[in-house]
Order: sequence, then structure tokens, then C-alpha cells
Amino acid sequence: MKFSLIAAAALVASVSVAAAQMPPASGTPTTPAVPPAGMPGTAESESSVRTQIEASGYQKIRDLTRKADGSWHARATKNDVEVAVSVDSTGNVTQVQ
Repeated sequence: MKFSLIAAAALVASVSVAAAQMPPASGTPTTPAVPPAGMPGTAESESSVRTQIEASGYQKIRDLTRKADGSWHARATKNDVEVAVSVDSTGNVTQVQ
């Protein structure tokens, strides 16, 4: 009896998980029109760029400046080492050599 109840509960849970993973009905947008601040695609403001750099594991961000091409450059610390970082116009953070 206990095994039947456990098996039934597992079946219900697996069906719920499968239903939650199904794609939305066609015509329903799957991504927001504007990504949340700090997420890739939002390298427009200094605060969103700082958030993106921090989300990439960097700390002590300084000398953050925007370049003519829309990218951002800064100095930041990761693993107790100060490095140069760049954030492109889509919000991707890369360490500059």
C-alpha cells in the first residue's frame, strides 16, 4: 500500500515537471522586450554594467568608462588580483589582457 502511494506521488510529480517544461503556446513571447538590469543585453547604464561585472565574479570596480563603440572598460578585482575588464554593448564581460 505504501509503495502504491509513493509510486502515485512520483508519477504526479513527474507529470507536473514535464508540463512545466513544455513551451508556451505559439504567439506568447518567451523573453522580455527589455532584459532586467544587469543581465546580458543591458550595457546602457553605468549601474547595469557594474551589476553585470559583479555578477561575473569581479569586485572593487573602478575607472569605469564608456567608449565610443558602446563598450565599457574598467579595472576590477577577481581572486585578489586586479585586472582590466571590458563589457560589450550586449553586456558580455571579458577580462582584457
